[in-house]
Amino acid sequence: MAPQTRRSSGQAVTANAAQGPASDLAMNGGHEHVAAEPNPGGHQQQRRGRGVTINERLAKLRARGTQLQIHFAPQFGKVCGRHASAFKSEVTVCIRQEAPLRVMKWREMDNAFPGSISAMWNFLRDKFPEISAEDYQIVMRQVERQYNVRRHRLYKTYCTTGQRPSDVAPEDWQWLIDNLWSNEKFLNRSRQNSQNRAQQEMKSLVGTKSIVQIAYELRDPATGEWPSAMDVWKAMYQKTDGTWSVPNGEEILTNLHDVAETEQERIASAAVPLAEHFALVLGRKPNHSRGVGVPAVNQGAQERHRLHAQAEIARQHADNAREHAAALEAEVQRLTQANMQLRDDMQSQREELASQRRTVEAQNADMERLMDQKLEERMNIALARIAAHTISAPNSTSGNTP
Repeated sequence: MAPQTRRSSGQAVTANAAQGPASDLAMNGGHEHVAAEPNPGGHQQQRRGRGVTINERLAKLRARGTQLQIHFAPQFGKVCGRHASAFKSEVTVCIRQEAPLRVMKWREMDNAFPGSISAMWNFLRDKFPEISAEDYQIVMRQVERQYNVRRHRLYKTYCTTGQRPSDVAPEDWQWLIDNLWSNEKFLNRSRQNSQNRAQQEMKSLVGTKSIVQIAYELRDPATGEWPSAMDVWKAMYQKTDGTWSVPNGEEILTNLHDVAETEQERIASAAVPLAEHFALVLGRKPNHSRGVGVPAVNQGAQERHRLHAQAEIARQHADNAREHAAALEAEVQRLTQANMQLRDDMQSQREELASQRRTVEAQNADMERLMDQKLEERMNIALARIAAHTISAPNSTSGNTP
């Protein structure tokens, strides 16, 4: 049987038994990870693990011809919508196939591996025709987030079991150990992040679903208007029985209502009203918008949002112009058809009048011919009478002579 080749961390890896196992974990026939576990009998048992991500849901949706609902919210810089999870799953597949692991940070990737960012973008564009060029920043930001999550999970695996997952090449695994996971800056940042997560007080009730996705699902279906901060807060932290998953849930909800009344103009004029509303109640962080779960809305983000808003207005104007042009074209076509119909009707009427005129003319000719015939007959009769009278008159005269 020929060796199988697959991409891992941006490189081709050949799994050949003659070269030894390609992973500390093996793959069974059901495409699931298995690990060898010794037993007292000296034999090895196989433990089922997590399978390789292949995103079967996307394939099924495409096979059914489902129109995917994927929305890229520029004000939040995140993907949302009914099928956002299918998009995120495909991003995971893209990262495993196209994203190199041997870089210290995401922003160094294109310098270390030229063309890798473009390869990921093209990979997703091929899978999702719904993506447009305007979505590039949001799409690649999502890829970056999931790339960092993948490397974080690999680091956790290294710290807990030390076993290399089968979808990571041996040279990539060793590079991460020697360079990234032994780097002092990385270790300090990792410890700080762990401490920050341990101090997190607000535990949501929606699992891994993002706050932006929750807000998107709460939008007004008729107008598309995003929900208020109060609605988002209740959806995130209020239980079905009315109690809260955070101690001060009711207090924060009251404060959100109060601020909505006193700071209405300020909230409405903000680049991202929802983020501003939460910031006025929960406070601000340099790099994080509290209550929304997205990076802070700084000047750069505001400028991007302003430019996007201008682009949206321009697109709306263009759409309106196209609709108006289409309406005018439809009206011209309607008038053209009406004019053609009118011309056809007039031509039909002219032909009908001509036919009637010919009929009248023919009738007049027949009438004249009949009149001429009658007149001629009468004249002939009159002439015959006159001739007969003339012939009889001399005979009468000669008979009376003495």
